[in-house]
Amino acid sequence: MRERLRALDTTLLWPMVILVLMGTLTVYSAGRGTSQATLWAKQTVWNVMGFAVMAFLAGTNPRRAFRSGFALYVLGILSLVLVLAAGHRIGGAQRWIILAGLTFQPSELMKWLTLLFVAHRLGTRQPQDLTAWDLVGVSGLVFFPMLLVLKQPDLGMAVSFLPILLLVPILKGLRAKWVAVGLVVVGLGGVFAWQKVLKPYQKQRVMTFLDPGADLKGKGYQINQSRIAIGAGGLTGQGFTSGSQTQLNFLPVKTTDFVFSVWAEERGFLGVLMALGLFGLVLSRILDTAVAARSASETYFCVGAAGIIALHLLVNVGMVIGVLPNKGIVLPFFSAGGSSTLSYFLGLGVVMGIRHRAQVK
Repeated sequence: MRERLRALDTTLLWPMVILVLMGTLTVYSAGRGTSQATLWAKQTVWNVMGFAVMAFLAGTNPRRAFRSGFALYVLGILSLVLVLAAGHRIGGAQRWIILAGLTFQPSELMKWLTLLFVAHRLGTRQPQDLTAWDLVGVSGLVFFPMLLVLKQPDLGMAVSFLPILLLVPILKGLRAKWVAVGLVVVGLGGVFAWQKVLKPYQKQRVMTFLDPGADLKGKGYQINQSRIAIGAGGLTGQGFTSGSQTQLNFLPVKTTDFVFSVWAEERGFLGVLMALGLFGLVLSRILDTAVAARSASETYFCVGAAGIIALHLLVNVGMVIGVLPNKGIVLPFFSAGGSSTLSYFLGLGVVMGIRHRAQVK
């Protein structure tokens, strides 16, 4: 175990640890005096388990994970099918499986398994040998789990697969004309999704984003209360467990989707800058690992990992300040949730394994 702990990349580890501590304190404050008062303790258990998984993967040669990519991808697809067939339903959505009394969301893990398989598949080919059919095949590997996730329904989670679809093929040496074609396809797909895929409540989220003041007591309530909380934070914040919007329970979904609003209200603008700076350190270290990686597959995985985390950060923060629609995307290391916590630690464990392998002569 000591050897695996030594394999941990401290430059990546410390900003992660600080973010996890910040997130746990925020969840404690958000749940204080409510039915979620003990949620911070459960989240601490998930974080400890996540660190154990990350340490194990950091000390494991990443080539073993890539070689198992296809089998893991198939198992992930089967788990998504199982969710649709016999999953646990909460709030009108069927996204969870109950294992040994624990609620698990397979889609959280699936995006990392998809990235692992796609990175390995692309990494085994030279850029000049990449054909249009290869890109179609890779797109299918990403679109298939996305469609299964949309059936749950979970638009926010489906969106989190996009960095795999966009970033990895471009790094592979995709020509500009194919990028243009891809953008057109995405645009047409958006029109089709609006007409045939998006459910009424999902369309309403977009309309609320375009005009959040139209229904402040209804569909626009969440974004409006989030903005009030962030504005109330001022420069230095109202203090730990002292945010009025949070403690008076005006702020909705405050332990998951809107947890960053709690942090902003309590820690203010300076606290927001601190959190974003730490996320920046995490992303820069992952990209630095992509440069140092020994194989193309490892590089693509790191870039995709940075893309997934950056997308969640961008969409979640954009959502809570009202510049993006409410898609229900959680904030890594901050939002409460066992499945998401384990999945991020797992993904970054592979990144640390890649870093360790690059440093071993």
